Amino acid sequence: MTLKYAGILTILAPLVSGTALHATPTIVCGAAFGAQFNLEPDTHAVPQQLEAVDFIPNRIGPSEDLVVGGAYDFRGTGLGSPAPKGVIWDGSVSGYYVHRSATSDCSPQFEGGLPPIVSNGTTYLGNGGVAIAADPRRDAFFAADLRFGSTDDVSAVGLLRVSSANLLNSTLCPNGTHTAAQSRSCWEATPGVVLDPNPPGEVIATLDYPSVVVDERATGSGVGAGDVYVAFEKFNVTTGGITLIACTNATLSCSAPLIISNTSPEFGSLDANLQVRPGGDITVTYVDMNAAPSDTIHFVICKPKGAPMAPVCSAPTVVANESQALGFAIYDSLSGLNMEVFTAARHADRLESDGKTVTSFVVWDRCQTEYLDIPEDSVCLNAQVVMSASSDGGTTWSAPVPVNSDPGHQFFPWISTDVSTGTVNIVYYNTSPDVFHKRIAVSLNQIAAGSTTVGAPIAITSTPAPWDADPTQNPFALGFDYHFGMKARGTGTAGNSRVYTSFTSTADRRAIYGTSQLPEQNNNLQELTY
Repeated sequence: MTLKYAGILTILAPLVSGTALHATPTIVCGAAFGAQFNLEPDTHAVPQQLEAVDFIPNRIGPSEDLVVGGAYDFRGTGLGSPAPKGVIWDGSVSGYYVHRSATSDCSPQFEGGLPPIVSNGTTYLGNGGVAIAADPRRDAFFAADLRFGSTDDVSAVGLLRVSSANLLNSTLCPNGTHTAAQSRSCWEATPGVVLDPNPPGEVIATLDYPSVVVDERATGSGVGAGDVYVAFEKFNVTTGGITLIACTNATLSCSAPLIISNTSPEFGSLDANLQVRPGGDITVTYVDMNAAPSDTIHFVICKPKGAPMAPVCSAPTVVANESQALGFAIYDSLSGLNMEVFTAARHADRLESDGKTVTSFVVWDRCQTEYLDIPEDSVCLNAQVVMSASSDGGTTWSAPVPVNSDPGHQFFPWISTDVSTGTVNIVYYNTSPDVFHKRIAVSLNQIAAGSTTVGAPIAITSTPAPWDADPTQNPFALGFDYHFGMKARGTGTAGNSRVYTSFTSTADRRAIYGTSQLPEQNNNLQELTY
């Protein structure tokens, strides 16, 4: 067995000792603000937002990872340099970015727009909302994204699979910014599929971004091992709700859509987030938007049946009734920031040292302090990320506790368990490093194995940057960045666990607009080792 595959297999073994293995956390890709994770030229650059990321540790070599990111890339709209619409991106705003260098940095070697998917005579173009999931056991990556259909409406979710061998093949996936033909060459060895497309003539479309996850157990080790799951919010008058679909790993043969939410709130069920437990059970969180300013955070457990059969799911349980949810203001929901933020829930599962108990952690953002004019036109003076935990299958949940009690705003949380050590990692945007609480940094907190206590903040970026510095877009109208991405994996050895965080930043370069050099929004990548 080669060293890289030894590392791949080691990260799949759950922690059973109950002892976290830690080295001092080290920032790899520039402590100030990470590294630009795209190859866009400086001239008339346009934003990248809504990031996602996953990786296979040691796939290139010792401590050299294969990293795949995704983002909503405005180059797909035909804006920016160097090419007009259709020449480079082929109308896709579903950007992908790949680090395959034999150097431990955060540089991408190639990028592109996810290719179109043709289904039943209709061509579906990428419309962003990219989610990425790695499968170290089968040495592959999956990308799920929103898709345009025959109209300009978002009308489906797409799912693509690419092997690591393809990503490392410089003929199939050459360095640089991919043309449409190169994108197809890179991603289409396994034909992509369209999931649950809207019926012909249906105007209302998929409203929320997909989540994708792989059951990383060895093939044949249990029902559902290797299966791929996609969840998303589908708004339809008769069949709407949080939708879950199970697909086979190698061929993307998928189940019929299963609606797992059980309510029809006034403003819909949103923000589906997926995980797979070590034994193969699928867990889902989502948010019901009720009358302002109230949300309900839900949790669902599903039993795999083996794709292409759909899982069987329990009734949703309530994690929390959030009475001060974000996102109901007509104008800015966060004071000092020119952006709209909606309460979003993410979760992670951790197998405990007894080898049986699974603890689920849910994080979400809320408004700690509101300024109320009227409920529909409020401003949040202090957004806060909170966490709740359950060790009884979601029947009962602990009282929410703040992840970070510092002044300013904390929002857009993401959470991931490093199964090799049992360490739970939580990241989020944080304005507390800025004295005016306007510029944004990225912070991380860890929960040690066997504990439910949140540790002290760690600076993923140390230099706060303004969110609304990009001159090419009105960030209030188009700059909403409902999430960014993070994934933690390791080998079980101290110093060999990694956290990759992919986020929007305006700090790392000045793009050229006419005769001016101005900051603009990039998808940045940061690596933390511990």
